[in-house]
Amino acid sequence: MSNKTFSKLKQTILISTACIICAQLHFSLFNTDFKISLGILPLVISIILFGRYPILPVTFLSATGIFISRVIFSWMTTGQLEIMANFPETCFYLIYGILFFFLCPTQNYELKNKSLIFLFFFDYISNLAELLLRSSINQVSFDTQISILLVAFSRTMIIWFTLCCLNLYKFSLLKREHAERYQRLLLLISKLNDEIVLMRKNSQMIEETMNTSYKLFHEMEEQKVNPSLSRKALSVARDVHEIKKEYMVILRGLSDAMELNLKEEGMYLEDILTLLKNSINASVPDGKSVTLAIHIQENLYTQKHYFLMSILRNLFNNAVEASVNPSVFLQFSQTETADDYILLVEDNGPGILPEDMEQLFNPGFSTKINYETGEINRGLGLNIVKDLVEHQFHGNIHVASVPGKTTFTIQIPKKSWKGNYYENISD
Repeated sequence: MSNKTFSKLKQTILISTACIICAQLHFSLFNTDFKISLGILPLVISIILFGRYPILPVTFLSATGIFISRVIFSWMTTGQLEIMANFPETCFYLIYGILFFFLCPTQNYELKNKSLIFLFFFDYISNLAELLLRSSINQVSFDTQISILLVAFSRTMIIWFTLCCLNLYKFSLLKREHAERYQRLLLLISKLNDEIVLMRKNSQMIEETMNTSYKLFHEMEEQKVNPSLSRKALSVARDVHEIKKEYMVILRGLSDAMELNLKEEGMYLEDILTLLKNSINASVPDGKSVTLAIHIQENLYTQKHYFLMSILRNLFNNAVEASVNPSVFLQFSQTETADDYILLVEDNGPGILPEDMEQLFNPGFSTKINYETGEINRGLGLNIVKDLVEHQFHGNIHVASVPGKTTFTIQIPKKSWKGNYYENISD
């Protein structure tokens, strides 16, 4: 049996069972044999939940199951097998299910508001057929017609209400999914922004390396050094030049992609911190718990939100990675002076050794080593932080550390806080 066939079989059994169970919720109308139940609800609502499903098999299986359950129940209560008395109700489910089967393709297997009109008439026609099987046509009075119309209307309204509830629930899930996707996108762009900053710095190093190689070649030519060696120096310069061209093409493509995807307004500080807090909690290593306390004097707005996100994300992540305590406590606070905004990031980690303080912001410096793999952190996080604070916000950053407490203080001029992202992406 294929997976698709098995899946359809499971759907058929599940929906049919739901119909049989709901059919047990009923009350009698007109006489004790005519029962009004909720057995058709799963038949209709399953279109919303599963989309296209085997309607006819479900209809026949449900009708059979309801008939058998009614016969067994009457036998248990009265001691008689009332087969013919329960047969008309089976016809109700068969007629309703077959009419619903023909309706679904015309509605693209979706329940819409106009579908409810058809469901109302299906209910009425099926009820009328059951009533005619139980009584002669002469006994179906005007009052009886009104009653089964009201029953059809009531049952259709229950379906409409359930449809509205499910649609609201699906919309709520969709909104939550979109919000989570947007948060992941913001973090992804923030990380990509880090790499672009590094690539711009590295492009300067590539340029300097190429110039050094050319100078070396000319010096070797002037000093009449072995021609083969001078040609190698020239070859290195040419290779570096080709690497630079390819590197700049990649960098330009990334920058263009950033500009295409970042044409949006800025963010408030509180929203940035909430996003980062959720990110930390979602990625905290096993065996650690992280608490981030936030104290802000003013919910500031900035269009440089990706730069600010990169700064804070690197500081928070460094604190979590460096901590040897199972419980990591981070604190962010924001205050202001007449001209500047002051951001403080504190942690309860082991502190920074005095001999490491001078090298802390140098590229490649890291104290984080994985002793199991021997892998050393590339040590670029704090270098990126310093670069962004100084070149994008025109501010400065300082660190103070003692065992058990490390504090990063970021001072940003108010005139540099809001600025436009696109004015700085090419800096």
